[in-house]
Amino acid sequence: MIWTEANQHIRALVYQIPKEGKRICGDSFYFHTTDTSMICSVADGLGSGDLAHESSSTISQIIEKYRDDDIQNLMERCNQAMKHKRGATVAIIKADFKTKTLTYSSVGNIRFILYHPSDQFFSPIPAKGYLSGKPHTTKKTFTYSYQQGSKFMIYSDGLSVPALRHELKHHSPETISQKLEMYTTQGNDDLTYIIGQFC
Repeated sequence: MIWTEANQHIRALVYQIPKEGKRICGDSFYFHTTDTSMICSVADGLGSGDLAHESSSTISQIIEKYRDDDIQNLMERCNQAMKHKRGATVAIIKADFKTKTLTYSSVGNIRFILYHPSDQFFSPIPAKGYLSGKPHTTKKTFTYSYQQGSKFMIYSDGLSVPALRHELKHHSPETISQKLEMYTTQGNDDLTYIIGQFC
């Protein structure tokens, strides 16, 4: 499944596919823009199938409902929502189009990379663990400035690409998605990614 979004501030593309043999993806995503901001997330429910999807989709629903909260509050809400569920990993990004800043936080195996046209890359290591409803004190928030042409990507661990930085530096989100196709058909795990480019 491919889903796209474009406005005067950003062009984005979301790709998702379930693990081979599963009818439902254990990952979920959320993406929303306004005239002034963007929020997006990828959540990976532990395991695969229906129970994994229940956890990850709950996180997407929480982020949609409370999207105006800051990221730390969103993380805490998502963590509390995982009580009595299997649990999930998650990454959340917020962008402010007026200040041209991007804020990011992640717990677990969802990776993030930001490319600046000035030839800089930022890819902080996510906090270890997963959201389970138990106290989690290792969540970190990072804030970066971005420029016109800056690109970002968040993706679940179902994707393994050897030259991702090269692709982000040289290609559009649409072209990157085409080039990733050979890596998305292996079927070893649920897979979700979001690629965005700021206009």
